[in-house]
Formats: sequence, structure tokens, C-alpha cells
Amino acid sequence: MRANRFPWTRTALMLVGLPSGLVLGSACGHAQAATVPVAQAPSSNAMVNLVRLLVAQGTISKDNGDALIAEATREAEQAVIAQQQAASAAVRAALPSPAFGNPAPTAVASAAPAPNLPAPAPGTIRVPYVPESVRTQIRDELRADIMQQAKAEGWASPGKAAPDWTERFKLSGDVRLRSQSNLFSRFNSTQIPNFKAIVASGPLDLINSQIPLLNTTESRYNQLQLRMRLGLDAKINDHLKFGLQLATGNDASPNGTNVNLAGGAFKRAIYLQNAFFEAKPTSNWTIWGGRFNNPFWTTESLYDVDLAFDGVATELKLPQRMFGRLDWTLRGGAFPLDFGSQNFPETANTKSVSAQKWLFAAQLQGDLHLPGKVEFTGAVGYHHFANVSGRASAPCALYLGATQCSSDPTSPFYVQKGNTLSFIRRIVLDPSLPSTTVQSQPQLLGLTQKFHVLDIRGQVSVPLFDENRFSLSAEYMYNLGFRRSRACRYGLAGEPVNNGGSGGSGNICDTDLTKRTPYIGGKHGYELTAEIGRHDPWNAGEWRAFGTWRYLQSDVTLDAFAGDDFHLGGTNARGFILGAQLGLFKNMNVQARWYSANEIAGDPLAIDVVMFDINARF
Repeated sequence: MRANRFPWTRTALMLVGLPSGLVLGSACGHAQAATVPVAQAPSSNAMVNLVRLLVAQGTISKDNGDALIAEATREAEQAVIAQQQAASAAVRAALPSPAFGNPAPTAVASAAPAPNLPAPAPGTIRVPYVPESVRTQIRDELRADIMQQAKAEGWASPGKAAPDWTERFKLSGDVRLRSQSNLFSRFNSTQIPNFKAIVASGPLDLINSQIPLLNTTESRYNQLQLRMRLGLDAKINDHLKFGLQLATGNDASPNGTNVNLAGGAFKRAIYLQNAFFEAKPTSNWTIWGGRFNNPFWTTESLYDVDLAFDGVATELKLPQRMFGRLDWTLRGGAFPLDFGSQNFPETANTKSVSAQKWLFAAQLQGDLHLPGKVEFTGAVGYHHFANVSGRASAPCALYLGATQCSSDPTSPFYVQKGNTLSFIRRIVLDPSLPSTTVQSQPQLLGLTQKFHVLDIRGQVSVPLFDENRFSLSAEYMYNLGFRRSRACRYGLAGEPVNNGGSGGSGNICDTDLTKRTPYIGGKHGYELTAEIGRHDPWNAGEWRAFGTWRYLQSDVTLDAFAGDDFHLGGTNARGFILGAQLGLFKNMNVQARWYSANEIAGDPLAIDVVMFDINARF
């Protein structure tokens, strides 16, 4: 607390503020008393008023009454003088000594009345005088002390409307209103299976059930969608915080947080998008645990922009910039995708343990800062999806009452479209039935290839004007786990059901090699993007325009996690993206995008997607 330069001022304030019943002389400054004689007005002395009343009623004589009044007045005056002297002594005791460099204020020291002053007339009122400079000093010091105490105790601070503890919480969110049109070519095939629906529905009876098909020809115009996200960050201490985010969604699928507005006025669902701890043991080391945003520097070719990661991740930055220009960042993480059933097979006495599905990923990134504010960023990442490919089951006699086969846990948890798929159940038919009998064969699909993805990305950014920049970026992906021979490792019964070429018998794994239909699935992918303007135009007048060429072969990465806008999700697509974004007001902008993509392998499927967004954040 700041030292009080004049410790006597508080005492003087208390004395000056006493009820004027003390009618004391000046406690500070030169005492100046104005004498106001009171003739026959009622006295403020109760004894005087009582004596006058007794004289008026004839109880005592006037002479005796005057004597009593004189004695009462003299005693009152002596009491007043004694009180004044005591107050003056207290003030002088509180004055700083001149030896400390603070000369005693003569105005206050002279406030005590001299003992030989003539007694004031009866009824006289002494009015103390306090200099303006003293009053100002008292007021300023009281205000400073109160504000310093308030700040120290956290219940008020200058310039703040709330106490400091509220700063540990940060609320954020955004809302997006979208109009989306899905446009299909009239030359598209009408016989493309809806593998997303097939995988989600469980075993599909190939004999007695109809295969779900995609809509490939009927366009959909101006579909209104809404996205809302609400986040909260809570600072626990200087090294740990907790993050939470809620988001809308049509379902609980990994990618996409949009909700369709045409739903019969039904209420919409809110999902837990993120919930995580973020620890910073040091200023350059960060650890996440829980469910959080993508910690890697990637594009939508690999991971959808709305994809959240379950598990743990870390990021370590080099403490010092190398050569004054180069920064290094290392990231890594382990993310469980599926722990498998805890009770498999459900109807069997003997249980089996299914392999858990995981994603293990690491990335090294370098940021080079060149003269003229030119920036170059490069990164190399490896993303290993463990145990996600399907396996053929042991002979499965469903006709004996079994409901599950040994390979069922290897079926994918979710797909979009693009990856090569194969049947994984080896179903044994009932030998007691005639060979002409059509028997049920409920099948499951599994991913044919493994996915060990190498991701290489680079970007150069140069300044232009008004803080606008031009950037050019490129990304190349290569699936190290892809093997063309895996397509027929289980023979004709386990051959792929998609990504076949033209010609041959129609069977990719025909036993007659000369009649095989070629398998044209692939393992490569790349993306080129040019952008000009502000990367995030969130203020009025800010803008950006961009264009992208994207090429993703069928098995370059897991289609379940790729972006869900280009070609309406997944892989096995090539085409371009054009877009522009304009800031209307602070924290509000509009954006228009056009996605145009065709299939690479398989039946023809051309899809254009046009989007118009209104975005706001807080």
C-alpha cells in the first residue's frame, strides 16, 4: 500500500466530521470564529430552557433564575474550551516532524484557541475553517487508498467491470447460414451403390435384399443449412486449461457440423464437439488430452475441417530461432478409433478379443522467415491407421444359428465413398438343402487396403499491399500401405466390389487371369492452391480469393476422414475449387464457393457443389 505523505489528514478529517454538538474550534488552519449573538431565541442548552420555564411559571424568582443560567452557561463554555484544547493536542500529535522534511502546517498548528481568549457570548457557535488544499489532499488520499484496497482484494479494479477471476473464462462461438446446391451430371451412372448406407446398416443380404443406390442424377437446389458452435476455455492455472465446444450436426458422423433447416420444424441436436485439457509445461511445449481440434498442419484432402481427434497429442517448438530465420515444430499423437466390442461374439460362450483400431501420427514443420516479410512453411507427416483394413472370416455357418462371423469387428466404423471395399464373410451354405435352393447370405464389407499415409506440404507467402498477401501451396500424399496384390488376396469370394475398370469378365479376381477386369484403385493424391488477400477476412472491407486443383485416388487416405464438400465427400475424385470471401463488418463475412469434381476410377460420377455462406463469430 502507498505510504501516506500526511498521516495527520485522516485524524483531522475525523475531528472535522464529528457532530457539531462539540462546537470545537479549528482542528486545521487558522481558527476564525464568527460570533452570532442570540437574544431571546430558545437556547440550545436544555438547562437554560428549563430555568426560564420555571421562572415563567413563578416557581423560582427571576434573580435566582438568572444566577442559575449564568452558572450553567459558564460551565458549558468551560467544557467547550476543554474539548477544543484536547482536539488541538490530538492534531498536533499527529503532525509530521519537520525533521523528516515535512514542515508542520502552521494553519493547523494555530487552530487551537489561546487559553486567554475572552469567553464567547452565550449561544455563540464557532465554525472551523479547513483550507481547500487540505480538503483536496484528504479526498485524493482516501480515494487512492480505497481503490488500492479494492484492486488488491479483487472486487474492483480501475477500468474493469468485473473481478479478475472472471478473466479465467473465455466464451467464443460462431454461426453460419448456408445455401447449398448439389448439381449432378445427366451422364452419371445410376448403378453406384451407397456404401455409406450399406456399412451403417450392418449385414446386407445379397440374395433377399435390394442394394441401396446413390442419387446421381437428381440435382438439389438451395438447401438451407445452419452451423452453430459454442466454446468455453477455462484457465485452471498458469500451465493448464480446460476447453469445451458444442456444435450442431445432422448426425454423429466424424465430419460435418451442418444441420438441415428443412426438418418439419423439429428441434435440432447439439453434440459434444470438443472437451479437452491443454497443458503447457513450458512456453514451447503443449500437450492435449481428450477430444480436440486437428493438431496437424493439413488440408481437407486428408482431414475434414470439422474433424475432432480423440486421444492425446503434443507439440514441441524449438525454443530459439535457428540462424535468426528458421523455426521448427514437432507434433505427434495417438488417437483411438475403435476399441472393438467387449462382448464378441454376443451369442457364444467363448469370447474373443478383436484388434483395436488406432491412428498414430507425427509431423515435423519448418517455418522460414525471409527478408521482405516473405514466409515459407514446409511439413512432412506420417499418419498410420492401424488395424482398419478388413480380414476374411473363418468359415461361418450362419445356418446353424450363428449371428456373427469371426471377422465382423474388422468392418469399418464409417465410410463416405472412394476406398476400395471387399466382402469379408466366408459364409458356409447349408449342405442339407438342394443346390438349387437360394440361401440367405448376409455380408459385411471391409476396407481392402491398408492406410499408412505420407503427407508432404509446402507453402510460400509474399506481401502485396494493405496487408494483403499472395500465397501458393502444394500438398502430396502417398499411401505406403497400398498393395495392388491385396485386391485378390482372398480370391474371388473376397474380391473388391468397386474401383474396377472396363473389360474382362467383370470380376477383378477372376480365376482365369486372362478374363480379369483390371483393378484401378490408386495410392496417390495432390493438391495445388493459390490465394490472394487476407487469409481470414473478419473486418469490413477485407477480402480474399482462392483457387484449388485437387486429385485424390481411391485409396490415398481413409475416405471416412476426408473433406465432405468436394465431390460430396471421400476420395476417388479430381477437380477444382473456386471461392471468394468478403468482410462486411467486424466479425462478419460472406463467402461463395464452387466445387467441381469427377470420379477417377469406376462408373462416371460428376458432381458440382455451389455454396453461399453468411458467417458471424464472437
